[in-house]
Amino acid sequence: MRQAVRRLTERPGAPGARRRGRVTATLVLTMVLGVAGLVLALRLREPAPPTVSYTELVRGIDDGRVAALEVVPGVGAEGRWAAPAGGAGQRFRVTFPPETSEGLIERATDAGVEVTFAAPPDRERFRNALALTLQVVIVGGLLYLVAMQVRAQGGNAKAARRRDGSVTTFADVAGTQGAAEELREVVEFLKQPSAFAALGARVPKGILLVGPPGTGKTLLARAVAGEAGVPFFAISGSEVTGFLVGLGAHRIRTLFRKARRRGGVIFIDELDVLGARRGRNQSHNEDDRTLNQLLVEMDGFSPTEGVVVIGATNRPEELDPALTRPGRFDRMVAVPLPTVDGREAILRLHVARRGIPLGPDADLARLARITPGASGAELANLLNEAAIAAARDGERQVRWRHFEVARDRMLLGKERVGFRAREHEWRVVAYHEAGHALAGMLACPEDELHKVTIQPRGQAMGVAHFSPDDDRHLYSRRYLEGQIVKGLGGRVAEEIVFGPDQVTSGAENDLVQVNRIARKMVCRLGMGEETGLLVADEALGPLSAEARARMEEEVRRLLDRLYARTRELLLANRAALDALAGALLAHETIDGEEAARIVAEHGALPRAATG
Repeated sequence: MRQAVRRLTERPGAPGARRRGRVTATLVLTMVLGVAGLVLALRLREPAPPTVSYTELVRGIDDGRVAALEVVPGVGAEGRWAAPAGGAGQRFRVTFPPETSEGLIERATDAGVEVTFAAPPDRERFRNALALTLQVVIVGGLLYLVAMQVRAQGGNAKAARRRDGSVTTFADVAGTQGAAEELREVVEFLKQPSAFAALGARVPKGILLVGPPGTGKTLLARAVAGEAGVPFFAISGSEVTGFLVGLGAHRIRTLFRKARRRGGVIFIDELDVLGARRGRNQSHNEDDRTLNQLLVEMDGFSPTEGVVVIGATNRPEELDPALTRPGRFDRMVAVPLPTVDGREAILRLHVARRGIPLGPDADLARLARITPGASGAELANLLNEAAIAAARDGERQVRWRHFEVARDRMLLGKERVGFRAREHEWRVVAYHEAGHALAGMLACPEDELHKVTIQPRGQAMGVAHFSPDDDRHLYSRRYLEGQIVKGLGGRVAEEIVFGPDQVTSGAENDLVQVNRIARKMVCRLGMGEETGLLVADEALGPLSAEARARMEEEVRRLLDRLYARTRELLLANRAALDALAGALLAHETIDGEEAARIVAEHGALPRAATG
């Protein structure tokens, strides 16, 4: 019950899991019975009659208004007022000292009142005791659950150590060779910390892995521990932070205490959650205390203890400067998205490790080329989707068509089965996607058209998908303008074919994308004609209202100019636009080669591709 991670990773049939299950079930059953008993006790409780004074009771007896009196020795009495014929008198309650009861009873008897006696109120005392006991059980159970949760979360450090017996090494890592090479010296330090210390060498206490999600940062950290043969302690920044005062700092202390005893690698994922800049929000003082404890712990161990802290984040700019100063996370290792060679290596590694049988046409090198920007996690998911598609088709091998199905599902979304639209809407979608495809082929030939379809996928009714021939690291003004023209092709095609009054909402996402590119060109890349090299950046301070207005005007002029250019391109190649739309209406999907053939047959030739 102490380790949250152990509870999550333990097999359902394990003794510890069964024992905790019985305790939890017993506690839940007790609380349910307690609530039911409390409700029953409250329902059994009858509404108490109104209380009258002793004087009023005596006056009522003398006036003949009391019909009956039930005396409870040592407590008082309950009675019933006389009522008109055919009615029921109201009840009342009165308390009086025991020494006055004898005279009151005699007075009531003389007045003709029916007098009875009742036993002491044991039932009432029982009801009150039962209600109190049940309340104590419920509150105690809730406090017990909270205490167990706190203890479990406080023990995350011990439970985070890998216990499955598997060892991850650099042989299990592909596509991040540069980062792996930088981490090899950390492995040597963990193997022989005294050798480094004898020469006065100081290996960084903290290493920061920076890269997009899914690039293998956690896998690299595990490989460091596996290569060095040392324990691996892992925790997430979101697990450390909490609303209970002192809990986050306690978890950090526990984590480092366990690591100091055995040595090894402490891995903190989502470090930006734990290590965000302090003082930005006054309501997160507990997070600041947790960060302070991490800083203290990193300063508190010596290089000879054989402990290395590895953090991972995809937002290094969010980190507090105290974390990245020398002596803490002072070495930053970039873990970028894999290149085409890295993607091929990742694909081959997963195919070999998972034993995926490939057909003769399954070209992994080609698959790597047409998946630019894909992370290792996305490539692993792509292979899994391809294997599922092959199994669904009853195949014994994964073929190229299964890769295409998986890639389209990953990049374009899942086909919407059973979707129906009006005939006019299909024509609008066909011309919209044909406009994207034609504008892209003419204005941005650097990106090859992979497929254009009017089959609804995800939230879109159609897609024109382009993929670069190779990984691109620098973007020219010409290339970025070509991207804007490509994005505007759908709206312009609608306007040309159906008229300005018939343009649709289908270009909503396109307009967001082209505005984002245009704003970046003007405000970040210094590509504005009027604003020149003026850029907007937080580090430079806020711009004046006049400068912002000039940039907004520059963005508008850029978009207007490229919209006019897109219109000229499509009007000049109207025959190719009509042919592409007709092919889409006839076949729903055409690949890039077929689209290029149609365009060439109608005299539309793309400009020469450049870098």
